[in-house]
Amino acid sequence: MPFFHAAAREDTGRNNSKPESTTVKKLTSYLAGAALALGALAASAEENQWQTAIDLRYRVELVDVENQANDATASTVRLRFGLVSPDWSGWTIGAMAHANRAVLRERFNSTANGKMQFPVVADPDDESLSQAWVRYRAGERFRTTLGRQRIIEDNHRFIGNVGFRQLEQTFDAVTLDWKPAPGWQVNLNYLDKAHRVFGRDNPNPLLARADLDAWMGTLTHSLGNATIALYAHRLDFDDRPASHRNLGIRVTGSLAHGFGYRAEFARQQGLRELSEVAAQNYLHLRLNQDRDNWHWFAGHERLAGDRLYAFQTPLATLHAHNGWTDQFLTTPVAGLIDTHIAAGSTFGAWTGLVKIHNFRSDAGSRRYGNEYGVMATRPLPAGLSVEAKLAHFDGREGMAGVTKLWLTLAGNW
Repeated sequence: MPFFHAAAREDTGRNNSKPESTTVKKLTSYLAGAALALGALAASAEENQWQTAIDLRYRVELVDVENQANDATASTVRLRFGLVSPDWSGWTIGAMAHANRAVLRERFNSTANGKMQFPVVADPDDESLSQAWVRYRAGERFRTTLGRQRIIEDNHRFIGNVGFRQLEQTFDAVTLDWKPAPGWQVNLNYLDKAHRVFGRDNPNPLLARADLDAWMGTLTHSLGNATIALYAHRLDFDDRPASHRNLGIRVTGSLAHGFGYRAEFARQQGLRELSEVAAQNYLHLRLNQDRDNWHWFAGHERLAGDRLYAFQTPLATLHAHNGWTDQFLTTPVAGLIDTHIAAGSTFGAWTGLVKIHNFRSDAGSRRYGNEYGVMATRPLPAGLSVEAKLAHFDGREGMAGVTKLWLTLAGNW
């Protein structure tokens, strides 16, 4: 594949990186010092019944875009450390800090390093406090959280933490979860700010964060083997013309012989600067089956568009939905129809997944292309795991072909 030869190509941009040997020594020293410090903190926390979380992830991402002269090679290491206090009469506090650094030469556009001659790999250097919250819980029926926190709503379609990237999306928010009666649940969220995966110091403030005045509510009822959810979102963006509201319903459940299903419909109406655009619909149908050591699923997702405006989900974990090559992070104005099928199994210690997407427009009959993906993961001793993931998008009718490869070593303690 062409991107394996990226290192042999001429770097036409200005190279301000330090010699590789110096970078490696500094990184090794940094990780060793961090490990010792975190180990001491974890030991101290355990003695006082604090909960700790240490997350280390090293990843190489290779990107080949057919209409770009240079391929991208991103080698990054991400470290997170989190603490959650003991329960004090229902009250707890928690925090998580992170640091992400490019290792060796930066042959990729992180969106913050100015290397525009390379394809984008949105994993910029950054260190920050991604979570800092206080929580009150009354038994199993009521919980409320105030502060900077991770929020994942259902399957990440409307709001998620974008966990695939090295930095994650978190929110300055107030959340409330209440179970008023058996089988019923109410979730309410007020979002004030979204801290995005492009880093707090990104030169583009719209990439660094989103200023919000947003409300989200979901009423869920379990009925036998089915769960019905009604949801309403009012997402006001104070810093960009993206405000909208969603009203939707979804039904999920299980059937005989390991089958499961999902049927979801929502309608989106623009607000403020977008109040004059036509409302657009969302439809998601899915059938899945789990059988012993293998599983499969097939889905059909439609985000409607009329060539002027299309159904958008700007706070979602989009990598989990419309293809691993991330060609549809914004829904095209002609809309998007994504028909996909996947199958996975275990082979000894390995777990594998193969996935195929067919993308086309909602308005008109444009074919965007197909995506083919394969992934394999394996746990290792001492809390480590390894993952290899490959995806190819064969762009059509004006869209460029894209191939991406990820090699990841991760540890969680």
